[in-house]
Amino acid sequence: MNEARARRSAPVARRVRTGIVALAIPDLNEPYFAELTSLFVTRAHERGLSILIQQTAGLHEREVDIANGVGLPPIDGLIHIPRSLTVGDLTRRTAPGPIVLLGEHIQVSPFTHVTVDNKAGTDAATAHLADAGCRRIAFVGRRDAVPSDAADQRVAGYLAAVQRLGLSDDAALIATVDAFTAEEGRRAMSELIARGVDCDGVVCSNDSLAFGVLAALHEAELRVPAEVAVIGFDDVHAAQFSTPTLTSVAPDDGALVDAALDALAHQMSTPPGMDMPVQHVVVASRIVARASTAR
Repeated sequence: MNEARARRSAPVARRVRTGIVALAIPDLNEPYFAELTSLFVTRAHERGLSILIQQTAGLHEREVDIANGVGLPPIDGLIHIPRSLTVGDLTRRTAPGPIVLLGEHIQVSPFTHVTVDNKAGTDAATAHLADAGCRRIAFVGRRDAVPSDAADQRVAGYLAAVQRLGLSDDAALIATVDAFTAEEGRRAMSELIARGVDCDGVVCSNDSLAFGVLAALHEAELRVPAEVAVIGFDDVHAAQFSTPTLTSVAPDDGALVDAALDALAHQMSTPPGMDMPVQHVVVASRIVARASTAR
């Protein structure tokens, strides 16, 4: 009995620190995720940490495996950008430990979460085009076949601004894509033009789509921004070098990365078994105006 009592009262062993934090990213081919990963590596290094990069392609099985530590070396914590993971998956983790969720997916859960205000971003983007004189503003980037929480939030922000500002709410102005790529942006815009959908501005779900939209408008000999103004989202580095240079919604990525690393560090320094408050951090964004909307 004394032995059993001793086992019950023994202190919980602290985790052995490795100095390694895993970062689960959906797709490193997407410029925004590649740049965000680079920023994580830099900011983590400043804190004496190394980043172990894991690409998931948004596949549920892969996301669950990473959450459970399958195939990973010992790590101090996990920063996960999920696309199909569920709250149930997380509560059943076989390798529990410090975790921070990034992005729009799983916004309500008992886990710390950091995200960008996507709805406010596209609302501001639509208002920016309205201020430039646009009245029939298209939206390129709704996702139906392959759902996306980011796409849902961004189209919601566009629709809210259209209603508030009294702009054209023609359903034909909304173009659906299968992926956030330049190829899909080019295809979607070309189809709008081929169908004779008249627009004088385009809000894009991300910059990659916007680059494709610019290509389609150039091929149709429509002048940007004189005839059609274009705005993207994410403000990737290449936005400064497109023709014309791309106006974009710029999330505060520095604040996003620091908030995630701060939250993870707090969890890592808290003894196992102790309760920790769940944080939900929303990062702001701003419009970076360039030539594509400079009427």
